[in-house]
Amino acid sequence: MDRVMLHDIPFDVDEAGLMGLLRIRPGTAHAAELSSILSRAKDIARPKAAFGIASARSSGHEALEIDGVRFQSRVLRVNLAEAGVAFPFVATCGIELEEWSRGMEGMLRSFWADSIMLVALGCAVSALEAHLKERLGGAALSTMNPGSLEDWPLAEQANLFRLMGDVTDAIGVRLTEKMVIRPLKSLSGISFVSEEGFTNCSLCPRQGCDSRREPYDAELYGRRYGS
Repeated sequence: MDRVMLHDIPFDVDEAGLMGLLRIRPGTAHAAELSSILSRAKDIARPKAAFGIASARSSGHEALEIDGVRFQSRVLRVNLAEAGVAFPFVATCGIELEEWSRGMEGMLRSFWADSIMLVALGCAVSALEAHLKERLGGAALSTMNPGSLEDWPLAEQANLFRLMGDVTDAIGVRLTEKMVIRPLKSLSGISFVSEEGFTNCSLCPRQGCDSRREPYDAELYGRRYGS
């Protein structure tokens, strides 16, 4: 499988937007302190991403193979069988920022650092998406993430990292035995071209989720992925 590494990803932060998200009023002592912390983070942050390009083929009713690695998921099989080509990826805020965050003292500063790392991860994901769309001539992309749906559990993370190969040396990301990605503010998944469009949220019935991007469609699984 061909792999591409993205290292020179800009860490673009809307400081006013971040303060608003953290409910910090401009001109206060907290605003000045966050601005100082953010300034240091900008000097340190090195968000990164890696992705692969591989063909996908069905391997049974509820499984598929990507470059010889077998994945168990009915939804993934249907989505990738239609797309034909898979773009597995790992994106991260970067080990540099995580190591910096460990030096934060107090719950409030640690929370701010955590939010800054999320912004850095967002920069990595956005850069990855932009790179893929440019490479594909602006084609519509969808993504599935292991652990986001019962159909594709977190244990499948191991297969995704096996498919990606050594990303520790490449971008500083590793997978623990408990399926936790380090740095913690990292994301893995498989992107694919989909004119119809797909989001994990459309198949997830969980209520009260702040990260929800699409409403739950109770009939979607039977309509598109059922037998």
